[in-house]
Amino acid sequence: NVPRIDYTGGGCPHILAEPQRTNLILYSEDFSQSFWNKTFASVVSGFTSPNGTNNAYKLIEDTSTGVHSIEPTAVSSNTYTLSVYAKYNGRILQLASTSTGGHYANFDLLNGVIGNFGVTTTNVTMTEISDGWYRCSMTTTSNMNTAIINTVQSKTSVYQESYTGDGTSGIYIFGAQLEQASYATSY
Repeated sequence: NVPRIDYTGGGCPHILAEPQRTNLILYSEDFSQSFWNKTFASVVSGFTSPNGTNNAYKLIEDTSTGVHSIEPTAVSSNTYTLSVYAKYNGRILQLASTSTGGHYANFDLLNGVIGNFGVTTTNVTMTEISDGWYRCSMTTTSNMNTAIINTVQSKTSVYQESYTGDGTSGIYIFGAQLEQASYATSY
């Protein structure tokens, strides 16, 4: 029964009033766990996250031609919101679901802009944190099979774009969260 204080506004701290939710993603900060399925990609730890510690990961595409992604083992819900902290390292971030091609959103982490997103995707947000980090989120109102974090080449990329990776590009990631709700709460 102690209120939480939000210090992220840059000004005076204020009471954080939001509902309590459950993060459906286990190991939301440890992308090296086998809980995270890697496809044509790998992860490397030890990078500075938005909270100032060295617990962020670099998601690196390999040199294969295909969809370069990381996804947790299957979870299911109806309306859900997927969010992750991400930072540019040569690629665009795409959040997606394996349900259909309508569940995705692209985030240009270099320029801080939202790109294409699917017809069943709503409430797409991109909030600048600091030092190039953004909290990116998307909501979809249809059933989903799992949540996916993809690297893509362009903010206009389509759902799960296939391309030949260069073996070094990717994105930095931290704090993945999947909530059964129509918007993201604080991590």
